[in-house]
Amino acid sequence: MLVSKDEKIKTSSVYTASLILKFFKKTKKTKLSIFEVSNFLKKYDIEHYRQTLFGLIFLYATGLIDFREPYIYLVK
Repeated sequence: MLVSKDEKIKTSSVYTASLILKFFKKTKKTKLSIFEVSNFLKKYDIEHYRQTLFGLIFLYATGLIDFREPYIYLVK
């Protein structure tokens, strides 16, 4: 289940994934480090690694990003 009715929307993987995509769009880059993403998410009070990880997993599962050490790449 992507979003549970009992879960806060601001902690859902879909919301976190949308913020990560927003950051890609804002920076106009196709590769970002995990540290850049983490610092950006802190502005939205997402500080726990679990939320970040689930957001990244959601994007990877949908084929929107790819991982090549040490960067996260936006798939075109």
